[in-house]
Amino acid sequence: MAQQVNEWLIALAVAFIRPLSLSLLLPLLKSGSLGSAILRNGVLMSLTFPILPIIYQQKIMMHIGKDYSWLGLVTGEVIIGFLIGFCAAVPFWAVDMAGFLLDTLRGATMGTIFNSTIEAETSLFGLLFSQFLCVIFFISGGMEFILNILYESYQYLPPGRTLLFDQQFLKYIQAEWRTLYQLCISFS
Repeated sequence: MAQQVNEWLIALAVAFIRPLSLSLLLPLLKSGSLGSAILRNGVLMSLTFPILPIIYQQKIMMHIGKDYSWLGLVTGEVIIGFLIGFCAAVPFWAVDMAGFLLDTLRGATMGTIFNSTIEAETSLFGLLFSQFLCVIFFISGGMEFILNILYESYQYLPPGRTLLFDQQFLKYIQAEWRTLYQLCISFS
């Protein structure tokens, strides 16, 4: 019984890593926009429950030995979550940058305010555009899309699988940054 509880807790910890690292970049799931870190962790815990039996069946505990092999597992999960969060956060960062650019062009850069969704200071138009995008994101089913990507990532990249960081990966990251700046200019 105690062994099963330990196995379920390890599976829960492994399942929690990817959504947690996703939430560190996605403005909608940051603790500032949800009210507190406890509430954010509760939301993230509820996101891990659908995938928990699948991770438990993969017997992740077999991969975790007495040595430091679990560091590779944790690092891989964090990187996958960051990549999903990075791709999902690009439009939010772009509209905030566009608002900041518009406020700079109209000479209102001294009036920065704190934006709780991105947990940073922003301009008035940046906050307006960010809030507007949040509403559109939820209305158009964006959160469902993000959750589908998160759950499908467990199918394509199961925990413990090695990640390859080759030239294609770097080109992908470069293309995402280019998209961020193109969206910023086009939104403004």
